[in-house]
Amino acid sequence: MLAAMKRHALIQLLKKDGQSDTQAADELDRAVEHILKRLKKGQTVALPGLGRLVPGRKPAIRFEKRPVRPKGPARD
Repeated sequence: MLAAMKRHALIQLLKKDGQSDTQAADELDRAVEHILKRLKKGQTVALPGLGRLVPGRKPAIRFEKRPVRPKGPARD
């Protein structure tokens, strides 16, 4: 089962060479604000490699998983 990521773990993933924790946290905050703004406008938000967030009736948001595609032909 996939565990929920905490804010600190996301910040560590966002850190680039020479980028401080504060800069990475600001980048994360901007991304979350952008996602929320689009959802409030009724727009779907794609999460590449994961799926997408689809706005529903207020205040609901639905997550649609990306379908898993087989890698190459099946081998017997």
